[in-house]
Amino acid sequence: MMKTKAEKETKPQLAAKPQPAAKPQAAVKPADEGWRETIESIAMAVILALLFRGFVAEAFVIPTGSMAPTLRGRHKDVQCPKCLAWYATSGSEEQQDDQPTGRHVYSTTCPICRYSQALNPLENPNEGSFSGDRIIVGKFSYDLEEPKRWDVIVFKYPGNASVNYIKRLIGLPGERVRIVGGNIYAGPASESEEALRIARKPPHKLEALLQVVDDTQHIPQQLIDVGWPSRWQPWPAGDSAWEVLEGGRSFVAQARDGESWLRYRHLVPRHEDWQTIEATGQLPGDVKDRPGQLISDYYAYNTARSAPSDVVRGLNPMLRGYWPPARVPEHSGPGDPPPPETLGQHWVDDLALESTVEVQSATGELLLMLVRGQVQHVCRIDLATGEARLALRGPDQQALAFVGDDGQTAPEPKAATRVKGPGTYRLRLSNVDHELLLWVNGSVVAFDGPTTYPADPLPVPHHSASDPGDLAPAGIGVRGAAVRVSRLRVLRDKYYIAVTEPYESNDYRGPIREAGENVSDGELIQRILATPDLWPRLFAPENRRWVEFSLDKDQFLPLGDNSPQSYDARYWFSDLDEHHYVERDLLIGKALLIYWPHTWNRPIPFTPNLGRMGPIR
Repeated sequence: MMKTKAEKETKPQLAAKPQPAAKPQAAVKPADEGWRETIESIAMAVILALLFRGFVAEAFVIPTGSMAPTLRGRHKDVQCPKCLAWYATSGSEEQQDDQPTGRHVYSTTCPICRYSQALNPLENPNEGSFSGDRIIVGKFSYDLEEPKRWDVIVFKYPGNASVNYIKRLIGLPGERVRIVGGNIYAGPASESEEALRIARKPPHKLEALLQVVDDTQHIPQQLIDVGWPSRWQPWPAGDSAWEVLEGGRSFVAQARDGESWLRYRHLVPRHEDWQTIEATGQLPGDVKDRPGQLISDYYAYNTARSAPSDVVRGLNPMLRGYWPPARVPEHSGPGDPPPPETLGQHWVDDLALESTVEVQSATGELLLMLVRGQVQHVCRIDLATGEARLALRGPDQQALAFVGDDGQTAPEPKAATRVKGPGTYRLRLSNVDHELLLWVNGSVVAFDGPTTYPADPLPVPHHSASDPGDLAPAGIGVRGAAVRVSRLRVLRDKYYIAVTEPYESNDYRGPIREAGENVSDGELIQRILATPDLWPRLFAPENRRWVEFSLDKDQFLPLGDNSPQSYDARYWFSDLDEHHYVERDLLIGKALLIYWPHTWNRPIPFTPNLGRMGPIR
């Protein structure tokens, strides 16, 4: 068992909120018994409410961002002024226990176009911080069934049973659990290391945990006007089958022999790029020569910048205790850059590709591809029959086989789909947890063989002059078919950081800098992720850490979805003596649904944010 020390999150407990008592209708009674009936009805309603709260379900308010973006603590819901994407950013530094801290979140950065916007809640009340999600927890759930991996659970903190925590359940009793390469491996604690298997998320959990990296519906017009290259480009360069339309918002391919591809390049604007564009209206000179960069574990939620500010008490008392500052910093152009360490310090190789495809041909093939290391993971759909085939292609295009957990192999698993002939289809291909999944119009396709495969838990990214590799990790292509493609999205999986000490902020063991490099680790890692020649500094053998935990009977391992900002079982050591687990008798229940998110302040006060209501996955 590893020894750890860590500082706790600020006020990590969940604030319990009692359920309101339901008022029953009074039956018709003689006049002289009316007062007695009223008192008895009220007393019974209170008793029933307390019994319901104590034994069936209970309401809680999320106070921190350790489970973001699945569940949000005090936060701000903002819309990027450039690409118009909505996203959430932390507001925890502004308020604790419904009391102002004297700090104000004045800037945050978009997850898609990376524009840092200045926030002004005095002019736009919707930019004030909102209280956390209100959730219902089923307290009877685990009396009916065993807790399952990937459940969101509420429990009493082992170091202080008066404090409630909420995390995602990762490790189960009797398991050895290893965090490596952002993934979870698990196996019986009593067996050898060979028994460890990657823990795969069921499709509905995977959908909930995927985070958007790029979306062609959210391209700033300002970037199009200055000529920022589309992240999706024909490959090889100059391929005439594909045409980029609307600055990269849609694409068309003409039917022709041979395969024609669009490949995604993760070419995101930097803060200084936005400064140049805002100041000069010109494209920075070196942009077209940049190769892009590896996709990282970036959380827009963590990019909030805050500073001390004057606090006006007594204003907006209905906003659950939020007081806007008396003054906000004046900005021209973009807000302040996010802290470099919040831009993501780890390469995420588990990705998904989504697209809306309008097929215009009765024959030909539609192709989807995701790249991981030197392996291409390809789905080919025959538009004449609707048959989909999956394939793995190694470094020299050699065929690799899919292998199931039971040892069954399949060179190219096949499935029937509805993608047959002309029509419009919504497609998603994911390569997560060493498994390929295909969705068509929202439903997972069942193949006739395994779609899982063995793989190195710590792959090395690949790039060469002839093969862009992991600098172009997603692709959509055609062969002999005419199509129109829109709403292309790239998504990434959750990345669990293998750390157990508070001074460890990333997975890297050894030094990554050379003499004379006078920048922070966060800045240096961003430079390395965008420079293939420097990749060995991060991905050299033995340079990436993994951690392992063993669980006995009735012990569970919980981790936060916001891995860089979660005080969870990885760190429970300094005050708990190697206590990296929560006992069964400390479980309160299973988080079921967000029943009441925050309300908007404009244009109509107290309008609920209904889009956040729904089951917790």
